Amino acid sequence: MRRLLLIALGLAACQTSLKTSEADQELTSISTTLLDFGSPQVGTTTTNLGGYIRETTHSGDYVETISGVTYNGSANPAACPDFTLNAAIPGYVELDCETTCAQGGIICPVITNCTPYDYDFSANFHPSISADESCAISFQISSGAKNVTLHGIGAPPPIHVGASPGSVAFGSVRIGTDSTGVGISVSNSGGATATINSVTVSAGFMITAGSTGAHALGAGAGESFTVVCHPAGVGAISGSFNVSSNDPNAPNIAIPLTCTGTDSTLAVAPSPAVLPTLRVGETEQKTITITNMGGAATSIQGVTVTGMTMVSAPAPGTPLGAGAATSAVVEFDATAKGDVSGTLHIDYDNGKSVDTQITAKAVNTSLSLTPDGDIEFGNVCVGQSKNQTFNLIANDEGSFELTAASAPEDPSFMLTPPTLPALVKGSAANMVQFTVGASPTTPGDVTSTISLTTDIPSAMPHVLNLHALGLAGGVNGPPQVDLGGNPINQTSVGQHVEISNCTDTPVTITAVMLSGMDSSEFAIVDQPDSPTIAPFGSAKWLVVLQAHTEGVKAASFDATTDGGVMTSVPLIGEGLGVGGDTGSTDGTKSSYYACNAAHASSLWPIGLALGALLLRRRRR
Repeated sequence: MRRLLLIALGLAACQTSLKTSEADQELTSISTTLLDFGSPQVGTTTTNLGGYIRETTHSGDYVETISGVTYNGSANPAACPDFTLNAAIPGYVELDCETTCAQGGIICPVITNCTPYDYDFSANFHPSISADESCAISFQISSGAKNVTLHGIGAPPPIHVGASPGSVAFGSVRIGTDSTGVGISVSNSGGATATINSVTVSAGFMITAGSTGAHALGAGAGESFTVVCHPAGVGAISGSFNVSSNDPNAPNIAIPLTCTGTDSTLAVAPSPAVLPTLRVGETEQKTITITNMGGAATSIQGVTVTGMTMVSAPAPGTPLGAGAATSAVVEFDATAKGDVSGTLHIDYDNGKSVDTQITAKAVNTSLSLTPDGDIEFGNVCVGQSKNQTFNLIANDEGSFELTAASAPEDPSFMLTPPTLPALVKGSAANMVQFTVGASPTTPGDVTSTISLTTDIPSAMPHVLNLHALGLAGGVNGPPQVDLGGNPINQTSVGQHVEISNCTDTPVTITAVMLSGMDSSEFAIVDQPDSPTIAPFGSAKWLVVLQAHTEGVKAASFDATTDGGVMTSVPLIGEGLGVGGDTGSTDGTKSSYYACNAAHASSLWPIGLALGALLLRRRRR
């Protein structure tokens, strides 16, 4: 049973939609527009799924370069933090054809035996949050960008207690006084309620805010603590912030704490100086006040900073009378994700000094939109509507705002946006939703785009491509389904044939068949749960092509209703010459391609078995 399930899952990955296009209109095609990784547990990594970009014209020698790739519109892979794409840049799509020159007046050259060399890619999913995530990948190619959406759902572990930051350095603190409070967060990213047994700190430190006794911490919940250093004497102090819980993998968490007690006459505030968390690409300044707490005047010889940028500081030799104060301004430029620590060093009174710690944190922020990329509404009866809800989250630590959402230019689509600006909290702490409806007014293809603008630093607007097919009254299907070019004796990616009932009464499909000269080279490998189509509803059948000879293939998908009316949908595809290396980036075909490369004798029966298996599961 396990083996059968693995085979079925592998084939499910193979049966995503191929971008529909006429072979003579599109020079290249991508094998899949969706790689779905299922629901792995947070903290794990899936196996790779993949696909390929292939030359489909079969019209002679051809080479095209994949010059770049974008992640949610950005060249930085950090825009999709929980996905890893494996793809060679630059890469190439080729068609290598033999040419001959026969006798007897045949025009030369004659092109024969064309071999496609594919551009392969693969990806994996390693969720860090319990959320539904997507990443829109776009391969840049001169004949037109090829898009694929990566999708997965992070499943929460049972209990997962964590605490941050990883350490706290308080720097110099005058003896007998409290330092500035530093925040420490404790969270449970698991799917079940955790029990916090206790929260404690070592001697020399105090918790001034937060629940320290036994208490529950719900699934996905977090809590905050404030910790200070209170040195009783001069010298270094070290200890830890301790969390005891029922997390089986981390029952005890200890965050190191350090502090130095000083009897300096200068008081520095805040100390430590904790800057607000920034997003990569942002800048923040902090003013630090230096006060003479002694009874006599002193002189500041110099103020320097490490780990940060000094914006302004007292000039060397600045006098500071009893009770007087001056200030320094430091700046933190968040250029990379991570914790940053700096030290403000003050020399005074001819040989004395005092230090204060400056800490900052930079986080990445990125958006995940589900669904994403090329949005296919499919068949929509004229005068009717089909709606799609979109879920927007921040799938990294940083929050952002959705500031604008452009309305589709084509009136066949309508955007219902959220209230703007909309705050999208980091680590999927909330979800922002909006809806797009497709309502064609005339039969035929309708396309448009939506552009989402955020305040993510340096981010370009995020674009969605919309498509729907308007259908007139009656029982109808698309004008054509193109299964693309594929090497002979290899099974193509599955393509759905969608039949719609654009009437106000139910219609039952009593029979479906394939007809036409090449019908034996096409096959139906999956069918809908029920043969009855509700008013203004639709049903889908999955069709594949396995060409046994080179050349264009054509057939017809014929569906007969209980009223005796037949609806026919033309099917086309092309058999390409077989042979040659596929140009895989890792020397072997990805799991996705391995499915597609199987011969009919092995794949079609499994595909049919999969259809039956899926049907049984749906009925259960």
